[in-house]
Amino acid sequence: MTKFFGFILTILVSIVFGFWLAATNILDGTRAGDVLYEIVDLIPMPNEVSTPLQIDVPKEETSASTVQSSQEESTPSNAETNQSGIDYQIIENHIFELLNELRTEVGVSTLTKNDQLKVAADKRAVETEELFEHTRPDGSDPFTVLEEGETPYRYRWAGENLAMATYYLDEIGMAEVIFEGWKNSEGHYKNMIKPEFKEVGIGIHYDGEILYATQIFGTPL
Repeated sequence: MTKFFGFILTILVSIVFGFWLAATNILDGTRAGDVLYEIVDLIPMPNEVSTPLQIDVPKEETSASTVQSSQEESTPSNAETNQSGIDYQIIENHIFELLNELRTEVGVSTLTKNDQLKVAADKRAVETEELFEHTRPDGSDPFTVLEEGETPYRYRWAGENLAMATYYLDEIGMAEVIFEGWKNSEGHYKNMIKPEFKEVGIGIHYDGEILYATQIFGTPL
């Protein structure tokens, strides 16, 4: 019996050590590393979310506004965008550009846009006006949004970053404020540079005062 438990302990230690080697990229480019990464990819991994973050940013004529990062059912319509006078597409595109610039800087592959993740991110951006948490207003897990619609997004990996900020700059300026908030938060930064993620959807919602932004990362099966 003692030998059996010793054998099990040896296996567990080996697995943990293997994950450590994979995470440190020490074996990159070696045959042993390729085999190890194949084994790691076969093991189901948890979804990634980040603890809500709050930082102060300047705002004209009032006290400091708040940027928080941490997630109605439809995406913001063109009418909503036009009525607010804010071009969501500029914000989304600039966040996407900054995201891939960061990934290039740290040496991981860039992300591609995915329409299913975009729809999900838009939904989550709207939902965060009601509940700014990594929980949906109905109490369900945030990644249930990927199961909705005619074509669910089947994934191996998924992650979510959230942000909200008082709107006080132009579209480019707000995109940079939100992105820097994510970048300066350990959990959100980890999601943005995670090598395993291959695709992303970015959602924006504005309620007339607060700008909400969502990044949903994914790696399809």
